[in-house]
Amino acid sequence: MKNARRIIVTVVACAAFPALALAAGPGGVSPGLAGQWLGPYAGAQFGFNNSSASGLDSEVGIGGGVLLGYNTFAPLSGLAQPVVLGGDFFGEFNGQEIHRAGITYGSNVFGVDLLVGYPTGLRGRILPFLKFGFGLLSATGGRGGSEVSARIGLGAEFRMNPQLGLVAQWMHQDADHITNDNFTLGINYHFRVY
Repeated sequence: MKNARRIIVTVVACAAFPALALAAGPGGVSPGLAGQWLGPYAGAQFGFNNSSASGLDSEVGIGGGVLLGYNTFAPLSGLAQPVVLGGDFFGEFNGQEIHRAGITYGSNVFGVDLLVGYPTGLRGRILPFLKFGFGLLSATGGRGGSEVSARIGLGAEFRMNPQLGLVAQWMHQDADHITNDNFTLGINYHFRVY
């Protein structure tokens, strides 16, 4: 019951940011190069997961995921362009691999990430970003248990055209019983609402 309450509080708190950003819209300040990153988006990713568990070795397996998010912006004094602020709900699915002692396990992770990025490159088409969030990591296969824990990561998105972006990212999560490092490439589709 304690874990369920913690999960609900975490999801509600993290969901408040994208919901408030959507309600606020772009406001009266010019978004500059950040403008092309504003609004809702959906994405899919595929890559590799390096996973280890207490008392077991680290193994690399296949992983992937989906996400649904929203970006807004904030002008900061001293910066030429506004900073992109966003949030997304995600699901990650990491394949089961055989670890030491013949134990086979993988993991599924569901949660919320917050994003801070700064548009750069030609016409702001590159968005390097940092992410921080929380996820419910659940082991699959021969390793049981689930735990809500913090995640951190970084990456960049290249805007190929007004709707499509190519994303490369690394995300790290260290739960009580499993540590995951995901290295993925993906595609984001940006819905035009402004």
